[in-house]
This record gives sequence, structure tokens and C-alpha cells, in this order.
Amino acid sequence: MLRKLTLLTLLLLSFQLLSAQKLTILHTNDMHSRLLGFGPETDYSPLSLNDDQTVGGFSRIATIISEYRNKQPESLLVLDAGDFLMGTIFHAGEAKTGFQLRLMKQMGYDMVSLGNHEFDFGPEELARIISKSAEKPIPGLLLSNIAFDATNKKDDSLEALYTSGLIKPYRVIMRNGLKIGFFSLMGIEASGVSPNAKPATFTEQIQAAKNFTRILKEEEKVDLVICLSHSGLVLDPEKGWIGEDFALAGQVTGIDVIISGHSHSTLTKPLIVNNIPIVQAGSEGRYVGKLVIEKTAAGVKVISGELIPVDDHIPGDPKIEKLIRDQEDLIGTDLFSGYDFNVKKPLLETAYDVRFNQQTNLETSTLGPFLADALYYYARKIDRNPTDVVMISAGLVRDEIMKGKEGKQLPSDLFQIFPLGISDVDGSMGYSMCKCFVTGRELKNILEAMLIAKSTSSDYFPYWSGVRYKINTLRMPLDRVYEIELGNDKDGFKKIDLNKDPSKLYGLVTNNYVMKFFGVIKSSTMGLLKVVPKLADGTPVTDFNLTRIDRDPNTPGVQEAKEWAGLLTYASQLPDLNGNGIPDMPEKYKKVVMSSESGAKINPILWFKGTNGINVAPAVLIAAILAGAVLIIF
Repeated sequence: MLRKLTLLTLLLLSFQLLSAQKLTILHTNDMHSRLLGFGPETDYSPLSLNDDQTVGGFSRIATIISEYRNKQPESLLVLDAGDFLMGTIFHAGEAKTGFQLRLMKQMGYDMVSLGNHEFDFGPEELARIISKSAEKPIPGLLLSNIAFDATNKKDDSLEALYTSGLIKPYRVIMRNGLKIGFFSLMGIEASGVSPNAKPATFTEQIQAAKNFTRILKEEEKVDLVICLSHSGLVLDPEKGWIGEDFALAGQVTGIDVIISGHSHSTLTKPLIVNNIPIVQAGSEGRYVGKLVIEKTAAGVKVISGELIPVDDHIPGDPKIEKLIRDQEDLIGTDLFSGYDFNVKKPLLETAYDVRFNQQTNLETSTLGPFLADALYYYARKIDRNPTDVVMISAGLVRDEIMKGKEGKQLPSDLFQIFPLGISDVDGSMGYSMCKCFVTGRELKNILEAMLIAKSTSSDYFPYWSGVRYKINTLRMPLDRVYEIELGNDKDGFKKIDLNKDPSKLYGLVTNNYVMKFFGVIKSSTMGLLKVVPKLADGTPVTDFNLTRIDRDPNTPGVQEAKEWAGLLTYASQLPDLNGNGIPDMPEKYKKVVMSSESGAKINPILWFKGTNGINVAPAVLIAAILAGAVLIIF
């Protein structure tokens, strides 16, 4: 009898040991400080169900995490693969409050990776944010392939957080009988769009992955290795899923799970590469990914994988929601007080969606021209120097204007369109509006450069206000623009001479990020296009900080004009068409507004009109060939 009981006990213990090897992983990525659902925010009502169409929201995500934590407290992991910051008004207060990381800890996050947008404010500001956050408990922070500059002090404060262990290259925890190791990567493309991370840099991720996988397996003796990879993967119509995390799984053995981020890809089920499951949950909290795995003697077995929609079928956690709303009031008051915007009062209403999707045809965006017109209005309103042309870049536009139920847009909804950037002079939030002056020839060369730039990346697709131009696609690249008109719908448009006359300069406005590109057009085109940005008096720009537009010249110093403030100001003065006290989106932006007219023109005059010289030699050669052919024929 005793022997039977012993055998039964052993069988029960074996069953328990086997069941202890399962894990449920809830994962997010690229949250971009979307603490509130969208859009628009006035529709978002997470504490009541089935009464809005908004998606996302941290209080809803907190409910999802809580439900699984209550069901299986010992076998749940909650992970984020980076870019948790940057994208809404909430990131504006992080250095002062350290709010978001503390909130994520309260929600139940175990590990969070640093992504490229965490470095948008530079390593010193990132260090301040993390240090402030860590005054109370925060999730474990990871980034494995960062390298610090021993000769530059600007990354010393961030390096000190590694020395103290607040950020680590890898971490090990026990969960449900398993020893689990984590490491984190910044991918090649992600590091390439992190210019403000300097002087810190990022090492090659494949070698870093091999190194930390070895450490975790051989030295730490973990049962599982989970990589939080801010590298990404994309769906190619012909090849299927490709990208850096696909290559990572194919080239590095020993990783058991890859939680992917950066590319905002929506994987409805795990992608299995080299027996490694790769998961990614879109972006901005629209979904929470759920992966259930089991550790077996043969390796990791995927039991299931899915995306949980974060929508109005999920009630928000009241405690988390209150914390968020209190923070919203605090940040909104601080951010908008200087502009007389009320965080709770709608600035604009729209009867239709104003769309922007960087993954589709950007030429059909109705939002891009609206934004350019907004900054054109603002620059001409606040700056005494003339503004003739405004350009914005698609890669810095981060949201759309969605009608929702009533179409009402709060200041925070509009801020989310232009949320990026920080002044390197006074630390104020947002990219600063800058103005330089160029000749007619230089304006043509800038248009030519942007035609090439947009073909290399959708980030560089430009939207213009104040200018219309014509392109002959039969001409040589870098010399296809043959006619430019400046003006606006109210005053009309007038043609300008495309010459080098320095006595006639035109004011061109963009932000401080793009402005620096104008200064390197000559070198990037190997001298073919020459642009020398100038100040209003015609002197060449030697310090791009001098191009910043001062929104209040009567106050000492430079009060930097911000893109987001220009948008909100423009929206606030639009006409109220229905008499309810809220400005309305004009009907004109229902239709696509094009700044350029493109066509294949065989007219010989249009082969030389407005040329900067690049098209002359090929045109003469073609003319000679045609003339010779005519002589032969006749």
C-alpha cells in the first residue's frame, strides 16, 4: 500500500513539474506614450463598455494584465520591446515626474526595453527621465548593445545608470519553476534613426545577440532566453516576412523567443523562424500580444499565440485611469498654459477623417497639405521676416485627425500629430520652426533634392505650402523642375525667376531637424546642387540656431516657435461654420491638394526652361542625335 502511495505521489509530482514549465507572455511594443485611447480622445470612455469606437489606452491594458495575473500569477510575464515613450503630451513631463515607467510597473510590466525614441531627447535627458522614474519601483530596463564614448561626457549620466544596475544588458528572473534570461537589442535601422543618441552608439546586433545568448545559457544556466528586439520585420508582397528580426532568428542559435518591435508590424500569430517564435503587436497599444509556450526536453513548444484587441469591450482599470487623468491635467496645464489652450476644451471639429498613412500612397494624404498650410499661417503671423514657402517631412507626422462620433479634437489630439523633438537650447518640447532665405535657383535645387530624397524613404516625402511647381519627367534627375510659383489661394500665385540673383531672396520655413539637411545638399549631391541657406540679410548661415523663429520678439531671448503650437494656433482661428463655438475643418481638405504638376514634356523649350545646367549636356546630345537621324533619313 505504501509503495502504491509513493508511486502515486511521484506521478503527481511529475505532473506538477511538467505543468510548471508553461508560460504565458503578454507583450507590447512601440507604445509611444499612448496612455489614453484614440481617436479622438473626447470619444474615449474606458470606464463604460460598448459606447465608443476608440482603441488602446493603458487602463484597458491594465485590465487585461490583471485578468491574467489573477488567473496564473506564477506563470505570467509582461514585456515591452521598446519605444514606450514619445508620441503624446505625456512624454513632455517625464523628466519632471517619471510617470510612465512607474505606471507600467503598477500595471504589471516585468521587463521593458529601450528603443530609438527613448533617445529622442538625448542620453542626458533619458538619464534624467529614468532616474526620476526610479525614485519609485519601475520595470526592469534593458538594452544590450549600447556603447558609450569614453571621451565625451554627454553620455556619462546614462552610463552611470548601467554602472548602478538601473539599466542592464541582461537580466535573469525565476518564473514558475523556470530560470529565464532576457537581453535587448537596438536594431540597425532603429539606431540609424537615433541621431540624438550620440555620443552613445550601438554595436552590431547579431554579434551582441550571440554574446548575450552564450552568457545566459553557459554562465547563468538559464532555461529560457527571451530577446526583446527593437529591430523589426516587414511583410514583403513576394517574399513574405523579412527584416532584421527574421535574420536574427536565422543566424543566432539559443534564443527561445523574440519579442519584436520598431516596425509596428501586426503579427496575428507567431512567425516561426529556425524554430524560434517571433511576435509583434502592432503599435500604440491597439493590441496586447499573448504567447503561450511550454518548455520541454526538446525545446520550446508554442501552445498558442494571438493578439488581444484593446477596445471598448474591455473595461479600463479605474485606479490606473485616475492616475492617467490626473497626469493629463498636470501636463496639459504646464504645456499649454503659455498658449491659452485648455486641455479639456476642443480646438477643432471635423465632419470627416483627415488621413495620413505612411505605408500607403503619401501623395493622397489630405493631412499633409493641411499641416503645411497651418505652419505657413503661423509663420506669417508671428515673424516679421517674409515667409514664402513651408515644407514639412512625412517622417515627422505621427497621427491623423479622425472624426470619431462627434469630430471634436482636443489640444492633445492635435499635439500628437507633431509630438517629436526637443530644443537643444532651452529644452522646450517639440521641433522648432526655422527659417532660412534662398535664391530662386536654390529653391529649385531644394525641390530637386526632395524629389530624390522621397524616392529613398517615405520619411522624406515633403508637403509644401506657398509654392506650386512643374516637373518634366523626361529631363535629367536633379534638373526636372522648370517652373515655380509662389503665393496662396487668397492672394494668388506668381511665377518667380529660377536664377541666382542674390538680391531676391525667398523665406523658406521648416523645422530644425530638416533645416540642417538644406546645408548638406551640396555635399550629398557631390556638388551638383548648390544651396547656401542664408539669414534675412543675405549672410550665409553658420549656426542653424540662428534660423529659429522667435514667436515673441518683445520678450528677451528667443521664444522658439513650435510646429505643434503652429498647428494648434491655426486650428483655433478657423471659422466656426455651425455656430457651436468650435472652429471647423475646412471642406478643401476633403480633396487631395497637389503642390506639383508632373508630366513627360517633349516640347524642346521645356527641356531647357529653368535649368540649373545639369540637363543641358544630355539635351544637346539628344538634339544632335535627332538631327543626325533626320539628315540620314532625308
